[in-house]
Amino acid sequence: MELMAFVYSGSSEQEFIQVVAEVISDMYDPVEVGNQDVSASQQEDSEVPSSQQDTSTEDETIGLSFGPQLRKLSDEDREAAEAKFEELEKHLETLEFDSEEYNKVQAEMVALEALLQDPRVLSWLRCLEIVAQLLKLTSHNLSDPIVDGMSRYILPAIDSDVPALREAGLENLGLFCLLDKRLAERYLIVFWRALNNPEEESEVKHTCVQSILDMAFSFTNLQPHIFGTKLAEDTGDNEEEKDERGNDTESQETSKEGDKSDDRDGDNSGDKDKAEDEDMEKDDEAEPVVGVEKLDLDTIFVGLGQLISVDDVDLQSTIVEGFCRLFMMNRIDNITVLAILLETYFSPKLQKVQKQSEHGFQSRSLQLLSIFFPAFVMATSANCMLLEEAATHLIQKSMEKLQMESDSMLDLGACSKYVMHLLNHNEQEEVAAIQTSRKKRAKKPERRRCAHHNRIGITICLEMLALEKVAAMASIHHDVVISRQKALLKMIAWVEVTLDEQRSAALFKYLLQEITTSCFDSQRGLLRSAEAVLKRTSASYSEQSTEQSEDQTTALEHDQSWAHDLVKEREEVLHKVLLKASADHEKWLKKQEREKKAQRRRNARYVSSGSSDSSDSESDEEGDEEPDTAPARRELSSRRSKTAAVSRMHEKEGEFDARIKQALQADDADEEDEEEWDDEDSESESEGDDESDAEEEDGEEEEGDDDE
Repeated sequence: MELMAFVYSGSSEQEFIQVVAEVISDMYDPVEVGNQDVSASQQEDSEVPSSQQDTSTEDETIGLSFGPQLRKLSDEDREAAEAKFEELEKHLETLEFDSEEYNKVQAEMVALEALLQDPRVLSWLRCLEIVAQLLKLTSHNLSDPIVDGMSRYILPAIDSDVPALREAGLENLGLFCLLDKRLAERYLIVFWRALNNPEEESEVKHTCVQSILDMAFSFTNLQPHIFGTKLAEDTGDNEEEKDERGNDTESQETSKEGDKSDDRDGDNSGDKDKAEDEDMEKDDEAEPVVGVEKLDLDTIFVGLGQLISVDDVDLQSTIVEGFCRLFMMNRIDNITVLAILLETYFSPKLQKVQKQSEHGFQSRSLQLLSIFFPAFVMATSANCMLLEEAATHLIQKSMEKLQMESDSMLDLGACSKYVMHLLNHNEQEEVAAIQTSRKKRAKKPERRRCAHHNRIGITICLEMLALEKVAAMASIHHDVVISRQKALLKMIAWVEVTLDEQRSAALFKYLLQEITTSCFDSQRGLLRSAEAVLKRTSASYSEQSTEQSEDQTTALEHDQSWAHDLVKEREEVLHKVLLKASADHEKWLKKQEREKKAQRRRNARYVSSGSSDSSDSESDEEGDEEPDTAPARRELSSRRSKTAAVSRMHEKEGEFDARIKQALQADDADEEDEEEWDDEDSESESEGDDESDAEEEDGEEEEGDDDE
């Protein structure tokens, strides 16, 4: 296509468009042949007499054919065909190549594939691909009838049931809308509805996002609208006015025609009666009137910003890149979107993504945002104001979250440090002065007299005062308030007061004094941190300040009353949020307490089970036979079960060692007793031998005496 466009660029671009249009038409005509067959069959069915038609199909209406009607299968038939195809595919791997059975199975698979995938889909996709290339390579707009006729191939694809066709159709529609602003305003709602459809494919949503951003790049002040229907009751006032005007004109006509014949009067009266009857019928029908409802472009941008938090990294980087371009082109000034980008840059979830090897060493979104924010702030002073308002919005929304210590919560301290660094123009002026000193003819940069730090510090102080008042109310848990106060103190530590705007500096100092005197009664550590911030701010304020005039004191009084009114407003908002957060925190504490009690019970069961095991072993040794009872099933985590098992092993080892010692001592005692018994036996045996010897000697002496 690019080569063809280059070849025809020397002669005529119109000729190139005609050639491509003919190619597309030749490829698309076979796709419409099936549609003509379907429409013909529908006409034949409609010509059948009503007596021969089924009673069940009386209420069915034949819809208008819009584009090629592709073959549609029911869910059951499609699932059965897919299962059969997978079964044949597995069976084909076990067969011998080019055998009779192999060819038979392969032919059956081809038939199933043709049933599952309509061949006209591929032809249609090829046509849409060529149309997309034509829209990209041509410079003609909708004034060219051939280019205008490309909608014939695009619009039917959007309503297709095939996701690939819908994706290609939306891509072509996005390119088609870039040719005319009114067309973009008309079809922008199509992309928005497809994007909000939860059942839509991710690839289709990615195409919708890219098309919306392209239209925002190409046209300024887009005003997208929705074509809807409104009932006639909505326009009742206008109809009454029209009826009154009609009655006046009718009365004037009758007065002018009063001199005419009675026949004509009768005819006119009859016509009027018929007209009145027709008007009454129209009023009774209450036909809807087509109206136009506008869609806010900021709503679309905020909706795109909420999609940044999805798990699709490619979609996330596409949205981030689009918003960065829109902000640099001054096409968007939405504070909510800028706050979403700032939150994305410090998102813990995105910081973890860059550590994964599958996404590279760093996320593309982080790379884009790291370049965008410094360039955005250095561009104009209006961008600095936008970043300040975005930071204020982010602070307030962070305080309104139910959980402040969750894993998904961004680091407000690091975010505040980064924003304060960007909005500190003193460092930027030093860098700019060094750069201009190298260029002799360059103009001296103008100093920006901004008080972004003062205003952000005022916002933080107002949040602290509102939290302190809410903490004194009933049903508010102190832990919920303390976690928010700690986050605010981390943020205010990076605020540097400046007297470029004396009113905001004086108000910031006053609010810090109010915080140190009325807040943190039970938190001495937080109070010391607030006093340190006040001491540093007062020292910087005294170095830069001059004598205050009466006008400044009166202005400070007005600012103080304004600040107290804002504190009351934030108090109402935070009270509703902290009530829910306190209830959730109480539930979490009760859950933790139940888990601790359950752990104590488990430990007690382990101790009792150990003692019962020892008693059972002793009873077994004594010979008492009792039926064994099934041990209670214990459900423990791996860590707790491991510690419990180790403790039981130590207890068992101690009992085993004690028993071994007792057995060894008993064996030693038995051996000593046996040795004593052996010694006694040997002594008794020696004494018996001596006595027997003495008796034998006495007997021998007696026998000798007898012989003599």
